[in-house]
Amino acid sequence: MRKSVASSVVATLLMAATPIQAETDLSNSIPEKVQANILKRHPGAHDMLATKETHFGQDLLEVTFKDENDQEILELFTTKGHIFTSELKVVGLSGLSTAAIETLKQEFPNHTLQKTELVVNPNGVGEEYELYLHADGYDWKVCINDKGELKEKQQLMR
Repeated sequence: MRKSVASSVVATLLMAATPIQAETDLSNSIPEKVQANILKRHPGAHDMLATKETHFGQDLLEVTFKDENDQEILELFTTKGHIFTSELKVVGLSGLSTAAIETLKQEFPNHTLQKTELVVNPNGVGEEYELYLHADGYDWKVCINDKGELKEKQQLMR
């Protein structure tokens, strides 16, 4: 009986001492293949952050990083780790199609624009705009294509 109790106590202590791997947020992990791709083209790249996004119907990984000159770069990668395209920062609504601006005004008539990014389809015709804005007391991430179709509308957590 003593051996059984002692074995149970030891087993419990060992299990408690074994670190439990917490579920990690995969959207922030950058595959080695993607890191190698970036570092090959930008040897001094640093401060890499990643988020999952969808553009042109494809699941992509957006990696934001700073290059050797501390310039921020945004690149999109496929799920296989290949570069898809870059995102370009846009000032305000300049460069957005009239249809995209109309959709934005309909969906968020009283908004404050915080950031705009342009994604050009490398596999054909078309553009998508990723807009970060504040409206009705909430922060939003919105994706609208050049035809004015709302592709994503996501309320962001503070």
